[in-house]
Amino acid sequence: MQLRIFIFSALAIAQLVLLPTLSSAASSQSVKFITEEVPPVVYFHKGRLKGYNIALIKKIWAKMNLPEQKITVQPWPRSIKDFDTAPPTCLFPVALTEERKKKYRYVSSPMFFDIVIMAHKKDKLLFSTPEQLKNVRICVTKAASVLPVLLRNGYSEANFDFATSLACSIKKFQKGRAPLIVGSAPLITYNYQVSGGDPSNLIIVARVAELPNGFLFNDAVPQHFIENMKQAMLHIALSREAQTLYNQEISPYHPNSH
Repeated sequence: MQLRIFIFSALAIAQLVLLPTLSSAASSQSVKFITEEVPPVVYFHKGRLKGYNIALIKKIWAKMNLPEQKITVQPWPRSIKDFDTAPPTCLFPVALTEERKKKYRYVSSPMFFDIVIMAHKKDKLLFSTPEQLKNVRICVTKAASVLPVLLRNGYSEANFDFATSLACSIKKFQKGRAPLIVGSAPLITYNYQVSGGDPSNLIIVARVAELPNGFLFNDAVPQHFIENMKQAMLHIALSREAQTLYNQEISPYHPNSH
């Protein structure tokens, strides 16, 4: 993942100056916050939720004059299944693909998911061209948002060795079920280490996309709540609080490419 503070341009700064102070009335709407465990952006440590997106949403609530809200942790398939018919709901973290941005309202954070294809360093010379990458198996999570991006870039489902979760995909990759794995670079390296592997043995062989890390809202969430959340995000980004969070939670797990 990468941080893109610069996307909040001079225009955004001007808008921030002109925006009114967050109103408690606009911020008091009851919205359900749902996430899944995706370390290092969301994870449990000694029974408490930690990670970049957890720290970020808490700062957002504070800027919106909201007390800390309850966060429900559940598998992504369960969350997305009932999303359209649920009460006012915010899903996070979400890779904001073009498909999702067209279908839903959202708030983008300054952090981008850096989607890459990784291999073990010992296999580096086997994957020096795009053609070589497209003729071997790649470990990928079945519900991954990157699947449409891969298909648009010339990969086919025949390339994919599907897993139900990133953790399962990591295990397949470690066991040699497929020589490549695709996903967000820091998420792969973090979970590879958790699974007992040495991340220094991994290398990026291709970059696929950069997708904004954001918050997704269903139709039941009032628009004024989303606008207030956008304003809060601007405050955090322009004050460099997001940079501090990124340096603490994400930067240590970002690998180098070849």
